[in-house]
Amino acid sequence: MICMGYANLSAGDIEKVKTIEKEMNITLLAYEVPTYSNLKDDDLKKIKDLEKDLGLSLVAYEV
Repeated sequence: MICMGYANLSAGDIEKVKTIEKEMNITLLAYEVPTYSNLKDDDLKKIKDLEKDLGLSLVAYEV
């Protein structure tokens, strides 16, 4: 699974996206692939326990 965050775009890049959106009558979302966190075994266990408790999948990445 790849979990992405919204991309930080320059004003010029935003205008390019808006132009294509307008031409094609669509909405585009810009994402960046994050850097995944290197977790210690204890931290990974905490996250796995939380996943089990919540019934969800969680992804840890650097901020």
